[in-house]
Amino acid sequence: MKNPRDYLEEIRANVKKMQAQGKVEPAENALFGMVDGLAGLMLVTLDRITELERRVNELQGSSGRR
Repeated sequence: MKNPRDYLEEIRANVKKMQAQGKVEPAENALFGMVDGLAGLMLVTLDRITELERRVNELQGSSGRR
């Protein structure tokens, strides 16, 4: 699986290319904005899950040493 952050950069690069060509309609631009926002939410969620997993593993490790 590709790094989730790479997808966001790919989307942004494609939007910039389309905007430079002048072929992006207002509705398409709004859609890309929504996708970008959802991708941002996904990244925040992944970061929080990663931190949660780190803390759980840390707690499990410390409880196993008792």
